[in-house]
Amino acid sequence: MDMTTIPANPAIAPAPFPRDLYEEQMRDIARFEIAIDQFLNGDISDDVFRVMRLNNGIYGQRQGGTNQMIRIKLPAGSITPEQFDVMADLSVEYSRGWGHITTRQNIQFHFVELRNIPAVLRRIADVGLTSREACGDTVRNVMACHLAGACPYEKIDVTPWAEATFRHFVRNPLGQRLPRKFKVNFSGCSTDCGQAMFNDVGVVATTRTREDGSIEPGFRIYIAGGLGATPHPALALEDFTSREDLLPTIEATLRVFEQTGNRDNKLRARLKWVVDQLGIEEVRRRVIKIRHTLPASSTWPGGIPPEVIAAGDAAAGRIAEGEVSQIGQGVRVELNSSDPFRRWENASVIRGAANGTVSALAYAALGDITADQFRGLAAIQRHFQSDVRLT
Repeated sequence: MDMTTIPANPAIAPAPFPRDLYEEQMRDIARFEIAIDQFLNGDISDDVFRVMRLNNGIYGQRQGGTNQMIRIKLPAGSITPEQFDVMADLSVEYSRGWGHITTRQNIQFHFVELRNIPAVLRRIADVGLTSREACGDTVRNVMACHLAGACPYEKIDVTPWAEATFRHFVRNPLGQRLPRKFKVNFSGCSTDCGQAMFNDVGVVATTRTREDGSIEPGFRIYIAGGLGATPHPALALEDFTSREDLLPTIEATLRVFEQTGNRDNKLRARLKWVVDQLGIEEVRRRVIKIRHTLPASSTWPGGIPPEVIAAGDAAAGRIAEGEVSQIGQGVRVELNSSDPFRRWENASVIRGAANGTVSALAYAALGDITADQFRGLAAIQRHFQSDVRLT
């Protein structure tokens, strides 16, 4: 199919009513708490409990006993001071005094006793976080460029789009027992800090010129990327996807994967193997066909998501005069000062956004962060009233 002629769906019906994710989460935790008791009493087999455990973002540790690792999702890597405070408390009360930031914008705690898991889940729920589907054959945490909303080169602030995608797919029946895990990432510009080429769905903000000469912001979607022993670069689904069609297109891609993925061999179960088997043209055809009829589905996300309407997705913009930091792979960094602060500033501060935002990068050795550091970051964030993204 010619990528330039793929039709888009008009917004022909309103989106479903917003879900109460907190109430869903409380029911989930209560159910999982019962399952833990049943498992420890021998009433549930290891195989059944393993699926429930993974879908709740819990990995069993190999050190023996009933120690667990819990993975907490941070959609778009966003975190608040209140959430930092809870991370600090959890690390001391239930783990080893520190947590670990993953490369997919999660926070992990190890050596959490299985019976304490429900208490941890309720604590994070109270500050708007969840571990649901952070593991297992599910839609994993939805990532976004760490500079979203502050990048002088971005076409769209993808932060609310990542949040909307997370909210649409968490506990969505479509994503509970997939052939294999399914990863989604957002980038606000062609620099692609989100690394679309490595994801099952990589979304890169872009623009196109309308017939009247005006500029329409939207997206270019790449599918079936992956690394591992058999790396597979993602391929463009179509030239341009409108903002209204973004979530329906991601859902249509997920449906194709759910229907055609290999459930017999986990080593060949990711979306990249579906493309290898069927060919990109056939996968495109199926995705677009499903997207076209998706408004008839009860899961149709439809139109501009309420998260985007509420927060807005206007790009940060670029200043007309003054310093605009270069970003992306291959940018040369000159450390031409002996002062440690100046050296850090030269390498780690990004300027040039028209909305006045300045971004500063900090690094956690090996991704580990202590309780005191969690609290210190919360204090800094409160003092400067700033956004923080983990990546």
